[in-house]
Amino acid sequence: MNQFKHCNTNKTYDPLNSYSVAINERPSNGAMSSGRRNKRSVGEHTKYWSVGKTLKVLVYKLDEHSFEAVKNGASKWLPYINLNFEFIEMDEKDINATDEFLGDIRVDFQPSFNNAGSSAVGTDSLAGHAHDPSMTLGTNVSSPDYESLITHEFGHALGLDHAHQHPDAEIPWDREKAYVHFENSANFSKAQVDANVFPLERVPGRTYAPYDRYSVMHYQVHNELTVGDWEQPLNKNISEGDIAFMRQIYP
Repeated sequence: MNQFKHCNTNKTYDPLNSYSVAINERPSNGAMSSGRRNKRSVGEHTKYWSVGKTLKVLVYKLDEHSFEAVKNGASKWLPYINLNFEFIEMDEKDINATDEFLGDIRVDFQPSFNNAGSSAVGTDSLAGHAHDPSMTLGTNVSSPDYESLITHEFGHALGLDHAHQHPDAEIPWDREKAYVHFENSANFSKAQVDANVFPLERVPGRTYAPYDRYSVMHYQVHNELTVGDWEQPLNKNISEGDIAFMRQIYP
C-alpha cells in the first residue's frame, strides 16, 4: 500500500495582511470569481502570483540530495505555468542573519514531517515573517513518494487547495473513523481534519470546476475510511485537470 501523504495547509492569522499582499502582487486577486468560469479544480482565487514572474525558492540546506529533490518536484509544474523558479540553497544561520525576504517560497525540513508536508497557499507565503518557512517537508528524501509530495506542496504554493475538499467531491467519509485515523497517523486534531480532509464550504473568493479525483492535490483515500466501497490510490502525477486549471491561472 502506498504511504499516505499528509498535508496541513498553513493558514494566515492576519486576513487583512494576506489580502494586502495578494493585491499588491496581482491586482486581479481582488476580483470576485464568476461561477460561470470553467475552472478545473479548486483554488484560492485571491492568492495567485503575477503572471510571468520568477519566484525565488529558498531551500534550507539539509543534505546533498534535498536541494535536487525540491527542484525536481517543484519543476514538474513549469511546463504548465507562465512562471519561472529561481532556486537558492542556504544555511539556516545565513538566512536568519537578515530580515529581508530571501525567497518568495521558503522551504525547510523537519524530521517530524515524515511522509508529510505543509505549505502556505499562494501569496500567503509573503504575509508572515521573513525568517519563517512557508513550506515544511520531512527529511525522508530517499522515499519513492518524496518528489510527488513536493509537487503537491508546490501546488499549494502556487495557489491550489486540496482537490478532495471540493464541495462536489461527495466522498462518503466515515467521519468518526477518519478522525481516529488522522489523529493516529498524522497527529491531526478534529479541527485539522475538518480543515484539511473534509469538504470545504462553497464560498466567494475561490474558483471551482468539476471535481478531479486524479489530481495530484488529492489525498489518498483508504476504503476503510469510507462508507460502502470507495477508495482512491495516491496520485503521484499532475493530472489533466491540474494542467488545464494551471494554464488558466497562469496563461
